[in-house]
Amino acid sequence: MSSLFGRVFLGAWLTAVVMVLAAVYITHIREFGDPSKKDRWEGPELFGEISHNLRIARRSGSDHFTHWLERQPEKVQQRIYAIDSYGMEILGRPIPQAMAPMFASLNFRNRETPGMVDKKPSIGFFVPLRGGENLRVVFIAGKSKSELLLRFILRSFWPILVLTTLASGLACYLLARYLSKPLDNLRTATRRVAAGDLSYRISPTIGGHSRELGELAADFDSMTAQLQESMAEQRRLIKDVSHELRSPLARLQVALGIARQKNVQALDPELDKIGKAADYLEDIIGDILSLPVSGSDGRALDDVVEINGLLTALTDDLKDEAAQKQVRFNVHSDDHELLVATRGSSLTAALENILRNAIKYSPVAGHIAVAVSRQGERCEVQVTDSGNGVPETELEAIFRPFYRTDEARSRESGGFGLGLAIAQRTMAQHNGSIRAFNAANAGLTVCVTLPLLDTSF
Repeated sequence: MSSLFGRVFLGAWLTAVVMVLAAVYITHIREFGDPSKKDRWEGPELFGEISHNLRIARRSGSDHFTHWLERQPEKVQQRIYAIDSYGMEILGRPIPQAMAPMFASLNFRNRETPGMVDKKPSIGFFVPLRGGENLRVVFIAGKSKSELLLRFILRSFWPILVLTTLASGLACYLLARYLSKPLDNLRTATRRVAAGDLSYRISPTIGGHSRELGELAADFDSMTAQLQESMAEQRRLIKDVSHELRSPLARLQVALGIARQKNVQALDPELDKIGKAADYLEDIIGDILSLPVSGSDGRALDDVVEINGLLTALTDDLKDEAAQKQVRFNVHSDDHELLVATRGSSLTAALENILRNAIKYSPVAGHIAVAVSRQGERCEVQVTDSGNGVPETELEAIFRPFYRTDEARSRESGGFGLGLAIAQRTMAQHNGSIRAFNAANAGLTVCVTLPLLDTSF
């Protein structure tokens, strides 16, 4: 059993059952000794023998019970007293003063009564005999209340064992649930924070369990609060720096245009290099500003787009760019209308990044397969290029910002590792998912899954 709840529950339950069994066993052996060596007429056995002989005396008369009692050991006789119809003790003994109230209470209407004789549990019987006679018997059943209770437990061993097992199982279940629930809440919190929800706080759910767990929850919330603040500062810094860089870049572009107007042919190669560098920086800044902060953006998806039409429009727009490398698109659309909730142009930009990525890494005269299909309540878009694919160990890393594989690190290949990062965070904001895998006899496949709008109403 791998879960903490299961281990705590099973361990505590087995411990409780073993303790019950051990307690009963030790008490039975130590308190009453070896059953093969103990007196025959102890406790329940003596009570059964008294009842048997009283039934015979009911038919045969009090002499039978007198003869039976005379044959018993002295320690047994001291526990049994009987009075006949004439008020005489059948063995001629004086009645102990503590027994007198019990004898007085026995009559035709009250034929059996429990009581205490010298603080010892006792039972009294009124037995009508033939000929109108009667016999009143008082039996000291045990040495104390605890002994009588213990004998009851031993006589009812199996029912009590079943009840204690069930009761201990319920108690251990509640205990295990109480101990493991805060850890389940903590696991949920860590998963939500790992998914980017830094606003989640765990103190309201486990703060009241114990001081240690409360302190742990407070430390966890303090950590996430600091992370949230740091992330916000980082985002503000990146956005501010990106905005500030655009101003000198704009001035650089103006100066570059003026320099080209002077028509100094010797400087054209250098000016082209400066122009490429400026364009490269402009593209980086644009992608940084368009990069979603995380997949937990709470803004509403207040627009709707049809996936088949969107992909058709995007491939048409990118045909000229693909034609420069003699790359062609093969689009297989779904026959059904696939409506997806979105916000502004975010989904369009993400899918465009995926398609541009496919063009970028497809060889000259290659092809790109775009397949759209419906999978239950979701739609799936697969974009497969005809490149060399990506090493299996890097299939997840390519979604990290600014990450590029060794084969893609030269600037001549284009891009700087933000396209797939933008796509991944955008899909998370749309409650969708994105993954990549190497297709058989082809290059890299990027698979996007998005929830469809319910159009049944």
